[in-house]
Amino acid sequence: MIGNDVWIGQYVTIMPGVKIGDGAIIAANSTVVKNVEPYSIVGGNPANMIKKRFDDGTIELLLKLQWWDWDEKKIFMNLEKLAFANDIATLTSLLEK
Repeated sequence: MIGNDVWIGQYVTIMPGVKIGDGAIIAANSTVVKNVEPYSIVGGNPANMIKKRFDDGTIELLLKLQWWDWDEKKIFMNLEKLAFANDIATLTSLLEK
């Protein structure tokens, strides 16, 4: 199962039953043998976590937002705010809309 907003590099092998969390990045040439946490960066053979993309508070807000379920108009109206997702106040304001 592959979540939303995931980037998978070239020549990646994902083993059966593995879950890739929303917002994860899988480095090229990696072999993923275990579940990948949301908004983490993994790589290698076997793939290991390299780092988280954001701090825990930002990840929590992004998972609550689920912007990938928004209609196109709402996404385009908030594109700049979404592109700079490291601002917790901005993300919180999007959650309140």
